Amino acid sequence: MRGHIRKRGSTYSIVVDIGIDPATGKRKQKWFSGYKSQDEAEQAMAKVITQVYEGTLLLPSDMILKDYLQMWIDKKKKKLSPTSLSGYLTIINKHLIPSLGYIKLKDIKPYIIDDYYDTKLETLSGTTVLHHHRMLNKTMVDAVKKYRLLSTNPLDGVEAPKATKYKASVLNTEEVQLLFKALDGDKLEVPIKVMLFLGLRRGELLGLKWEDVDYNSKTITIQRNLIRGGDTGVELYLKDPKTEESTRTIVLSDNIIELLKRHQEEQNELITKQGSLYQDEGFIFCNDDGSNIDPSAFSHRFGAFIKRNKLKHIRLHDLRHTNATMMLLSNVPAKVASERLGHSNVSITLDLYSHVIDEMKQEATNKIDDILFNTK
Repeated sequence: MRGHIRKRGSTYSIVVDIGIDPATGKRKQKWFSGYKSQDEAEQAMAKVITQVYEGTLLLPSDMILKDYLQMWIDKKKKKLSPTSLSGYLTIINKHLIPSLGYIKLKDIKPYIIDDYYDTKLETLSGTTVLHHHRMLNKTMVDAVKKYRLLSTNPLDGVEAPKATKYKASVLNTEEVQLLFKALDGDKLEVPIKVMLFLGLRRGELLGLKWEDVDYNSKTITIQRNLIRGGDTGVELYLKDPKTEESTRTIVLSDNIIELLKRHQEEQNELITKQGSLYQDEGFIFCNDDGSNIDPSAFSHRFGAFIKRNKLKHIRLHDLRHTNATMMLLSNVPAKVASERLGHSNVSITLDLYSHVIDEMKQEATNKIDDILFNTK
């Protein structure tokens, strides 16, 4: 097996014999270009020659997108969070491979990607297809720069899909009262009321432990997030909150403290009854055997509750939006609201709830007008 290095301008290329062409009987060679130094080229050449000997060298002319994506995700697994891995695997296995998987890597052109986006946009949101674009672009960048399987990125000529901004469905005061009335005595009562009062993300709620509650100071600390993901997409993990600011301590009201104390008493009775069968890991909200509640199952349970009680249709996450909207409309300073919500900076809060800010601007205008022109 032979190979050599050639300098081409300011970079180096390697040329490696990859076997005999059975049709002509002549040696077949493969060029790999773009190395910045001779040392880098020599290391790459040794690796390629080893792959040729072992029969593991995959060339663009031989590789279909399906094989490349599987190789790419296998190499990325250890570096990705469980949620990112689960998301990538969903995009790869449910969308990219069924649609494009059997196209040769070298034959993927911008128009093929454009057609893929157009087809997906018929059933998926712009935001979801944008996630496809971002992940696919990462794979193609690696194909060019890291694995040198392509000379150019086919997505360079493709316009990214536009994200569709979700408009939250927010409950007003009357609708919250209807929700609370329906929740009385239901197993969802305490978690939903706590989630709405604190404005928590789903994973933050399900990651709460009793050690996070301080009844003396009337506070609760948000410091972990329960998520699902991994290879199977259904494994449950505890991870740090979304950002550094997401780790926060929130002051509790007397009503919420009363709810938590009652819930704790009921849970302690259940622990005593279950005995060794109870998996006591200290979670405030868990299944009857102490195990973690699956976040997706919790969302479905809430959706079924809303439908069963014929309440206004909202997503579980809309409880967080309702909390934020009520704070701002109650003239809670945006900085305070931002800290309670765990946003990394106040501009995120102002951007997410710009519609509320516009309503507050009109209220401010009316107040100023009343002071200036209606003062007696």
